[in-house]
Amino acid sequence: MASRRQNVQRPTSLFSLRAYVLIHLHTFFASLGRFSRAPFNFMMTVSVIAITLSLPSGLLVSINNLQSLSGQIDLNNNISLFLDQSVNLEQASKLSQALHEHDQITQSLLISKQAALEEFQQYSGFGSAISALASNPLPHVIQITPIIQLNNREALEALVNELKQRADIELVQLDMGWLDRLNGILNIAQRGVSIITVLLGFAVLLIVSNTIRLELQHRRDEIDITRLVGATRSFIMRPFIYSGFWYGFLGGIFACLLVNLSVWLIDGPTSSLSALYNSSFSLSFMPLGHAILWVIFSISLGIIGSWLVVSRYLSELEN
Repeated sequence: MASRRQNVQRPTSLFSLRAYVLIHLHTFFASLGRFSRAPFNFMMTVSVIAITLSLPSGLLVSINNLQSLSGQIDLNNNISLFLDQSVNLEQASKLSQALHEHDQITQSLLISKQAALEEFQQYSGFGSAISALASNPLPHVIQITPIIQLNNREALEALVNELKQRADIELVQLDMGWLDRLNGILNIAQRGVSIITVLLGFAVLLIVSNTIRLELQHRRDEIDITRLVGATRSFIMRPFIYSGFWYGFLGGIFACLLVNLSVWLIDGPTSSLSALYNSSFSLSFMPLGHAILWVIFSISLGIIGSWLVVSRYLSELEN
């Protein structure tokens, strides 16, 4: 049998683009039609791929929602400006108005030293001790809200440095520690998702490879006959490569649908919780661009897995 395979004379013909495209189209749809003979096994494999890929894609969507949430926390987005003790109320009011007209500041609120003292006296628990003071030690405070998002650390620091240069401002206070911790957690999460994506991508590669390997075993006689009649290596590989394409394509599509379905199911409770905090935050679905890239990634895994196992199988037959 081996000598017969080696002595096969392969036909040669002129290249025809139309025939080449028709052959690929026929194989492309024939590989999908072959799955209709065993739809249960096909959908089982696609479902496993979809569930496997939905985990890292769902984590990426969660991180994107956390990043968007961090930019909507107005309380921590405020910057407190403690004025010099020599600045009187009229000067502080003019400064507050000037800051309100700044192109990077959306709101400016002046808190006079008397209002600050009364608030401190009311809530600190040291009312009697404060009443005994000969003078008010607190300065006027201006609380500003920049238009810069919290995750834009460089722009915030530039604004803070600009305000520090003013002689009438004694102290500029912006708590960046929590933002550093949040960004650190998000960076760790992104790195973790990258690792999970690689590992689960390798798992999808193994799933597709094993599925194609079983199909090769079932079609072993068909492959032997096609090789005997002069089929080229690419002709034999083509239907299996397209099978890998369909596994990856449908697995990626269903993975994106699973992620968006999960977001839709928890969006209602999330919106209700954010409303309790007077926020309009709602979860974002997977962007179309990300979904397309994820489907392309899934297709690549299906094609690579098919190509690897079929190439190895044909190499063993030729040797």
